[in-house]
Amino acid sequence: MMASFSNFLNQGSNFLTGAAGSVANRLAKAGLPVGGIFSSNSNSNLQSNVGAPSSTGDWSVKVTVSDTVYNDLMADAPIFPESFKKFKGIRFPVTPFINMSHSAAYDARSVVHNNYPYYAYQNSQVDQMTIAGAFPVQNKNDGLNWIATLHFLRTVTKMYYGGGTNAGNPPPVCKLNGYGDYVYKDVPIVITNFTVELREQVDYIGVNVPTGPNQSAINEAQLGTVDPGLTAEAGYRQGSNVTSAVESSGSVNYVPTDSLISITVVPVYSRNKISTQFNLKDFASGKLTKGGNNNSGGFI
Repeated sequence: MMASFSNFLNQGSNFLTGAAGSVANRLAKAGLPVGGIFSSNSNSNLQSNVGAPSSTGDWSVKVTVSDTVYNDLMADAPIFPESFKKFKGIRFPVTPFINMSHSAAYDARSVVHNNYPYYAYQNSQVDQMTIAGAFPVQNKNDGLNWIATLHFLRTVTKMYYGGGTNAGNPPPVCKLNGYGDYVYKDVPIVITNFTVELREQVDYIGVNVPTGPNQSAINEAQLGTVDPGLTAEAGYRQGSNVTSAVESSGSVNYVPTDSLISITVVPVYSRNKISTQFNLKDFASGKLTKGGNNNSGGFI
């Protein structure tokens, strides 16, 4: 009986020793000390496997317009800050949700006295995509970028109408980029819908928007009648005092500290580009996704 109990203890000890050895082995491969604390005289560096050869590049999701469209419509507008002009469009500050769908349509041909229909191929298409991301606002620059994003979306969903050049043209075509050359690289898109959530349970801060080219330096965040230290409900009550309430006007605009912006887009390709530049072999190799100097990319 004692021998059996002793064998049991030895098996348990061997198991713990093996488990500790496995843990120590994994920690060593990860560049971490067994005790979890680096010694003062240790020359070992903490290793990370999350990096990639192009991890220092900007792989964020962006919806932009061409230089020509931006210079024609937005370059001189003080509502667009310098940070917005760098990309000439929207750069999602956090990783957005993207819903992407591809479909191939087949027509079912029913045959008399047959258990299974025949399917005739019709066409393939990339369905509309939804891109939704949070837009946190923590300072004056974030607030100016939020306002510019809203105004950008309002602009690119309207046609050229009335006075000015290009009257009668449809809304501008945008470009979608994100996650690298083989995911979204200069994909031509049009925005068919966008939504902006102005939530009631968040605080709002006042942002002074420049009203002219000579006032571009006036971009400091200012507090209006609502104290940002208050909760959203208390701030609403304070701003709703009918005896002292004044309609907000002028260059101070109120921006939510957190909101969700969602856009619906569809890729668009000219008939000439599809006819002269697309072939399935180049697409399969990734050449048409990545693109090149001949502007043959953008296919997804």
